[in-house]
Formats: sequence, structure tokens, C-alpha cells
Amino acid sequence: MRRTVGVVILFVCASLTLTGCWDVKTISDYNFVTALGIDYTDGKYKLFAELMDFSVIGKQDQGKASPTQEIWVGKSEGDTVYEALNELYKTNQQSLYWDHLLAIVISDRALKNDFNVYMDAIPRYPQIRYTSWVFGTTEPIDKLFEHSTFINFSPLSNLLHNPKLLHHQLSIIPPVRLYQVLANRNEQGETDLIPALSIDTKAWEDEKKAQQVLYMNGAYALYQGKAPNRFTESQLDGVKWTQSDLFRSVLPIVRKEKKIGMIALTNPGKKIHVAMKNGKPEITLHLSFSGIVEEMVVRSSISDFQAIAEQEISEQVMASYRTGIKKRVDLLDLQQYLYRYHNREWKERSQSGKGFLLTEDSLKNVHVKVKFVHSGMYDMTP
Repeated sequence: MRRTVGVVILFVCASLTLTGCWDVKTISDYNFVTALGIDYTDGKYKLFAELMDFSVIGKQDQGKASPTQEIWVGKSEGDTVYEALNELYKTNQQSLYWDHLLAIVISDRALKNDFNVYMDAIPRYPQIRYTSWVFGTTEPIDKLFEHSTFINFSPLSNLLHNPKLLHHQLSIIPPVRLYQVLANRNEQGETDLIPALSIDTKAWEDEKKAQQVLYMNGAYALYQGKAPNRFTESQLDGVKWTQSDLFRSVLPIVRKEKKIGMIALTNPGKKIHVAMKNGKPEITLHLSFSGIVEEMVVRSSISDFQAIAEQEISEQVMASYRTGIKKRVDLLDLQQYLYRYHNREWKERSQSGKGFLLTEDSLKNVHVKVKFVHSGMYDMTP
């Protein structure tokens, strides 16, 4: 018994000498970087760091935001990306924490300067995760960060930090993560589309004034690390129909230059058929979708909607393909298919990737099949 009591007393005395968690830091001890912007002007790299107070954000996830300022934007410049990054540390008042970096925004000037510089520098920093979203922009990056909030809710629930939320509801340009850009930038035949962000000043307003919000306005096409070409949203109309991760997109039904309805398309399917003639590819695309009638302005049959939709999608895909070919860009990622499944011909015709294999005539046909699975609250004329 005495021995047991002695052991207990020994443990109690030993516990009094423990230091505990005196060196533990809370979230208020760090500045969390949630977005990083990169610009290039006058031979200097300029960085923009978006900081958020996570102690405030954690309280507003289930309700409206605090009226206090939650977003700060830090700015610095240097002769290299890392010199500019270290300049941020000089004026920062607490430790910068990069593990929560959700978005990387690169200016139009920086993209055209040397994209490989940023893709080499950024991933080398151990705290930056490869899951950050990547965007391009022609807007001033500091202004873009300042207008990333919406209706006073959490600044993290927006297009910049979580673009998948919008993409699931309306698929226009698929968002891309850093690891995808890194994996594909030197992949033979692979074309990456980096979404372009812009600021809208007219669509939304509160009781006091118009509100500035972000939206996707086209994309930058990146091929083998070369300077990207920018394409507008209308030029990319046909690209979304060939994307495997299209969740939902809408299509106006137009007859004789008059809109007679609107449909939503989901469940995309794609097959590619290639015939090599005289060493040149002749490509046929087969696309399929499930259709839902969202609006019917003029009473029409389902066969009318189907025929118009199939023809319009085919024309949009062909138009986007030819728009890209004029700039020697493969917007539909057909060269990747040729590289994988017709490698011998691809090597011969493209000089092992150094040349460009496709021409305007390479895409011969785009066959589209739309099967309507729902016509809304009202039946359609059979």
C-alpha cells in the first residue's frame, strides 16, 4: 500500500515540473494567405497576398459576416518571384502562413512574359499545396482580391476560392488546380485552359450602390509551357460540350433567328474516331447529352428541340475548333488523343511534338445526340 502511495506521489510531483503547451500558438498568431497574385511590369515581379482573419471567418460560416474588415492585400516587388515574396515578410506584422493558399492569380502581362518562371518558383515553396486554383486576369489583381466577397458572407465561399460551386450549377469553363497545370505543361499534345477572371460592376447591387463581383471571362490556352493565347467566352462556346466534367450547361433554342426555348444539358459522353489518310488525321467527334427543357416560349415538339440543339452544338464545337486552329491552339485537346492512340503517325507528322499536327480540315464531323429526359412541369407535343 505504501509503495502504491509513493508511486502516486512521485507521478504528481513529476507532473508539476511539466511545461505544458506554453509554446502553442493560436490562429490569431498568424496571417493566413488565401490567395496569391503575380504581376510583371517594368522588369519587376509584383506579388499580391490576400490575407484573411480566420478567427472572424470561422464565426460567419453559418451566418452573415462581421462588419469589420476581413480581407487585407499585401504588395511587394522584386527582380525574381522569391525576392518579391521575401519583401512581403519585411512589412508583415506576424508570421505568414501559406498552407491555406486556395488560389493563384497570374496577370495577363505575367502570363505572356514567361509562364515557366512562376510554375518553377511557386511549387518549390514547401507550404504551398498543389491543390490551389489557378486563374489568369487582365484586371488589377489588388482590386480583384478586394471584390472577392459577396452579400457579406464568408469570403471563402466565392468564385476565387471555390469555383466548383458555380461550375456544378453552370458549367462554362472548368476550373483548374495547380497540380493539373504542373502535370500538363510539358505533356505531349496536352492543352490546358486556365480560366480568366474579371470584375462585373453591373449585375448586382444592394440598397445603396452597385456591387462589384467576380466572373469567368474566357480562358488562357496553355500548350507545352509556351506563352498562352487568350480566348473570350464566346470563342470557347463549343469547348464546354467536349469536356468530360460538364455538370450542367444551358443552350438557347433558336428557330429562324427567334428564341423559342431554353434547355439544360447534363451527362456528357464523348467518343473520338480517327482515320489516317495519307498520314493526315480525319477526326469525327461523337457527343451525347441528357436534355431538360427549362423554358418553352413557342409551343414546339420534342423532335424540333432535339434537332435544333444537336445542330447548334455541332456548329459551336466546329467554330471553337477553327478559332483555335487559326492561332495554332488545339482547344478540343485532339492532339492528346492522337498522341496516345496514333503515336507513330503523331511523331512523324508533328516532329515528336515540335510541330502542330492539326489543320482546319482535320475535324471532319461532329455528331451530336441529345436525349430529353425531362420536359419540366408541362408535357411537350410529341
